[in-house]
Amino acid sequence: MPSTDSSLPVSPARLERARRLVVAAARWVAVGAVLGAVVSLALLTVWTSRTATDTAFALGALVLGFGVTAWSTAVGLGRTIEGMQDHLDVSSGWTEASAREAFFVLSWTGTGWVVAAAASSILLGV
Repeated sequence: MPSTDSSLPVSPARLERARRLVVAAARWVAVGAVLGAVVSLALLTVWTSRTATDTAFALGALVLGFGVTAWSTAVGLGRTIEGMQDHLDVSSGWTEASAREAFFVLSWTGTGWVVAAAASSILLGV
């Protein structure tokens, strides 16, 4: 059983990996926030402010939900899918690591999108 002693030192490699993940997540949240704001503003040209921000939020939630669902599937079934590809001698180029990375991007982009759509709704007084 792993120790829960907080006085144990954390390896520099683990700290660097955590730092890289936080920076990458922040970058994709920012990209999602820009997308959410742009989509909200673009939809304002067509619909009322409430409909535009609700639709932008729903689209962001769709991206976020798909990303989280697909990420968890890649984590849970990734090795099985890779093993099946080897067994069937099929080379599609799909790997668990690349799938996890792709859905990491979608999940954090969707998060930023949802937050920006909600913020634009608040700013518009909806």
